[in-house]
Amino acid sequence: MTRGARPTIFCALLAALVIAALLPASQAAAAPSPAGRWVGEVDTPDGKKAQIYLDLEDKSGSWSGSLEDPLQGTAALSDLKVSATAVKFRYQPAGAPFGLDFSGSYVAGEDRLSGTFSMQGDSRTVTFKRVSRPAEAVAIKGAGMRVGTAAVDTTKAAVRTKHPYRLAVTGRLGWWASLHSVKDETYTINNLTAAAPGMDAAIKLYPLDGMAVFVRGVRAGQNVTDDAALREPFERNGLTADSYLSLDGIEFGMAGYLGRKLMPNSHFNPYLTGGVGRYKWAMTTAGRGTVPVEIEQVPVEGTDIGGWFGAGTEYALGGKLALDFECSWRFFLTRDTKVWRNSESTWGNTLALALSAGVTYGF
Repeated sequence: MTRGARPTIFCALLAALVIAALLPASQAAAAPSPAGRWVGEVDTPDGKKAQIYLDLEDKSGSWSGSLEDPLQGTAALSDLKVSATAVKFRYQPAGAPFGLDFSGSYVAGEDRLSGTFSMQGDSRTVTFKRVSRPAEAVAIKGAGMRVGTAAVDTTKAAVRTKHPYRLAVTGRLGWWASLHSVKDETYTINNLTAAAPGMDAAIKLYPLDGMAVFVRGVRAGQNVTDDAALREPFERNGLTADSYLSLDGIEFGMAGYLGRKLMPNSHFNPYLTGGVGRYKWAMTTAGRGTVPVEIEQVPVEGTDIGGWFGAGTEYALGGKLALDFECSWRFFLTRDTKVWRNSESTWGNTLALALSAGVTYGF
C-alpha cells in the first residue's frame, strides 16, 4: 500500500530526545565508585523523617565504612562487599539485638546509590544522595576508619533522583481532540472527525534517570461531527452522526526527562516524548465495532503505522508513585490511493491532539 508523506521531522525528534536524555547524566558521571559520604531519608516510628549517613572508603580495593543513624547511633559496617554496581553490608549498633542487612545497587553514570534494608522479614527501600567525595574525608580519632567531613557538596545533595526504580507501569485516560487540514473548503471524511476519549497503558524501562523507553497499548478514536450539512456528501458511503473512527494499536517510544537540569530539587520532571506505532483502524457506520463505511465498495479499514511527538511532565507523589500529564500531536497514515484509487477528495490521513493524564508506579 502507498502512504502519505512520511514525517521526516520525527527522525530528528528522536535524535533530540536521545541527546536531551544523556545530557543530564553527564554531570553525574564524575564519581567512578560509591566511595564517599551519602545521605538517605527514612521514616521514624513517630511518623517523621530522619536522615541517615553512610560512609564508604576504598583503600586499594579494601573497603570499610560506617552508618550513622540518629536513633541507634553510629556503627562500623560488617560483611561489607562493594563492586562497580553493587553494595552490600550489615549494620548492627552496639547493644542492638538484631542487625540490618542492606543490599543495593550503584549506578555510576548517575552517581546514584539505592537499595533495601531488611530485618526479620521487614524491608525498607532507601535512596542515598551523595554528600561528599573521598578527597573530602578526614581521619576521626578512635573510629578506626575515615568518614566524611561536615562540609557538604550542596549542589549534589540538592539533586533529586527522579526515578529511583528501573521498571514502571503507567495507566492514563485521554481526550483526543481533532486536528483538520482543510483547503478551499474541500472536506474529506477525515476533516469531519470530532473529539473523543481514549486510554492507554505502558510498561517503561529506565536505562538512565533521564530517559525511558516503553511499549504501550492504546485504545482510542474519533467521533464524527454533528453538522448534517457537512456529512451529507458522504452519506452515500454510510457516514452517519453515530460513525466512529477507531484507532487501536501498539506503540514503541521513548521519553527524555529534563528535570535534573531544569528543576533538580523539584517534584516536577518535564519531558519530551515521541515514538511510532502500528494501528488497526476502521471508520464505522454506527459506533465502534459496527460495519465500516465504504469507498468504491471497499470497507474503510486497515492496519497502518503512525506516531506522535509531544511534551509533558511528571509530578512525584512519593518514591514510587507519580502523576503524569502529556500533550502530544498524533498522526496516522490511513490514506491509501491504491485501495481507494479515486479517494483524494473522500479519505486521507488522520491527525489528532491527545491530552492525557494518569499515574506511574515504579518497581
